[in-house]
Formats: sequence, structure tokens, C-alpha cells
Amino acid sequence: MKKAALLIALALATLAAGVEEQIYGLIIQAIFPKKSIVRVWVDDTKKRELFSHIGRVIVVPEAEQADALFLFHEHKALRHCKNCIVFVGSYPLLLKTQNEAIGGFFWQKGRPNIIFLRKNLQAHNIQLPSDFSKYIEDRP
Repeated sequence: MKKAALLIALALATLAAGVEEQIYGLIIQAIFPKKSIVRVWVDDTKKRELFSHIGRVIVVPEAEQADALFLFHEHKALRHCKNCIVFVGSYPLLLKTQNEAIGGFFWQKGRPNIIFLRKNLQAHNIQLPSDFSKYIEDRP
């Protein structure tokens, strides 16, 4: 019984990772529709592995080399990067970085949530496809 529960848990974790990978792939495509290769910097080692499997994405070792920063923790890289495109992986981090981040993707109550911040998208001259309009929010 314990083995079956463990196998089910592993299968669900693998499925969730695949869904997350697909969602990040769609987000990157929406942000960079004309780039054939997108260089990203990721501050979380587990997530770095996930991003390395996304098509068109190269994970770079330094934030300064990246087209976009994907942050899952508060990080000093944000202070050193004035005009970087920043996307975060949690709602509390989105609240803390709402003046810098263009948006965030995170799980709440077992469901994926995507939020884009209109003013920061405009500041970076990013025009998302119409499919993403329902995820764009105006924040003070």
C-alpha cells in the first residue's frame, strides 16, 4: 500500500512538473515572440533544471547575461539589474517586486495562477498575445 501511494505521489509530481514546464514555455513565448533563443537566469537550482528543458531557452549562469530573470526567492540580482525583465514564482514575491516584475506564475490551492502587471509590461514595451489579456492586471 505504501509503495502504491509513493508511486502515485511520484507520478503526480512528474505530471505537475510537465505542466509547469509547458506554462513557462508559453509565458516565455508570449514575452519574446520574435526571439529564436531566449536567455534566462533562474535563482532556484530545481527550477533551473526545469527551465533547461524548455525549447528556445538557454539558462545562463549570470543575471547580466539574461534576457529575463525568473526569481523564486528575494535576490540581490534584482538590485543590480535596472531594466531587466523580471518574472517571479510566488505571490508574496510578486507583491514585493510589483514595481519591477512584469508578472508571476505560482500555484495556489493546487491551481496555476498567472498574473501580468500592465504598467510594467508597458514600461518594457511588451505586447502580449490576446490569449493572455485575461491575466493582465492593473495595480496601484
